[in-house]
Amino acid sequence: MRSGKEKQQQPNTETMIRNYSKTIGALAAASALVAGNASAEIEGQLQLGYNTDYIFRGFDRGQDMVEAGADISTQWNGIDLSGGLWYASVQDGHVGNAGPVQLPDGYDELDIYAEASKDFGFATAYVGYIRYQFLGTDVQILGNDVRLIDDFAELYVGLSRELVWGINGAVTYYWDVEGDNNGYSELALDKTFKLHECVDLVTGARLGYAFEEGQIQHTTLSVAVNVKASDSVTVSPYLAYSFQGSALDNVDSNPLVNKFGIPARLSPQRDQFFGGVKVAVSF
Repeated sequence: MRSGKEKQQQPNTETMIRNYSKTIGALAAASALVAGNASAEIEGQLQLGYNTDYIFRGFDRGQDMVEAGADISTQWNGIDLSGGLWYASVQDGHVGNAGPVQLPDGYDELDIYAEASKDFGFATAYVGYIRYQFLGTDVQILGNDVRLIDDFAELYVGLSRELVWGINGAVTYYWDVEGDNNGYSELALDKTFKLHECVDLVTGARLGYAFEEGQIQHTTLSVAVNVKASDSVTVSPYLAYSFQGSALDNVDSNPLVNKFGIPARLSPQRDQFFGGVKVAVSF
């Protein structure tokens, strides 16, 4: 898994189509590779969405984000395997300008991820890898090429299970293998209510914790409505509210890029609403 603002910019349609074509092409290549194992049943999903704001672990990373994603999953010897790509185009990255240096207003992000999980009865254990790549963030400063956001990667481990009253819970620890995310950990809870044969209401809560600093990073509450338009198409509008934790109080000390490698706002981080809609097609 990313709010209402005063100004909504329209995404560049031509850029969106070009980016999505690259993403879907990469998915097709990955699907063909996995399909070589004829004994494994493969399931997949394509996603397209719009978000008023890009909120990542409590950080405000920009406005007017359009996203596209593709996932595939299968099972091997009782182990669930999954992987995918996620591409986002942020139209207003809040980087702004710094004197004579012209900085980009937006940027693109490509995430590549894979996960293996196994149900042990008392809980499901999972381990995974995420690679974050940032495009369109290179600038010239004093004749030198400078990247405003560095690529990075994380390994993660976690446990999930159904708790009580139909509430599902998961706790995950993320280890940044190329930098320092302060040992980011997250507790996630969600519960689904059946409103209609084709309509589900999903409520969720996430608590992000900077393990090394011993501080809460964010608390985010969300509500989504999953409308099953057909056997394979689901439309999901959502609203969420993110409460800033004490771990984010001083992340804007550098007006360009904060210590987490994320473009800092020219105004402080703050509590805020955000929302959007996603369309998913399964196959």
